[in-house]
Amino acid sequence: MGFGGPDVSTALYIVIQSRGKWWVDFEGRAHGPHETREAAALEARNQAQFTAHMNRASEVLVPDAEGKFWVVWNSRNANAGIPRAVSAAA
Repeated sequence: MGFGGPDVSTALYIVIQSRGKWWVDFEGRAHGPHETREAAALEARNQAQFTAHMNRASEVLVPDAEGKFWVVWNSRNANAGIPRAVSAAA
């Protein structure tokens, strides 16, 4: 069954920029603001790790300079450390 069983969705922590600041969006709630994308990404990872400790799979998605989102942390493979693309290149 793995993380939380078959009925529990993956918790997505998405780093976004709005009004010149960086935020972590989780299920429609914004956490922040943060001065840099990196600071928001670290906060997102901390929140995602907490969620993973409660047996819910979680991921952190962060955009690059072109706006392409990458999974930079995943509770199912937390030790890999290799970002992967969310979508194909435009």
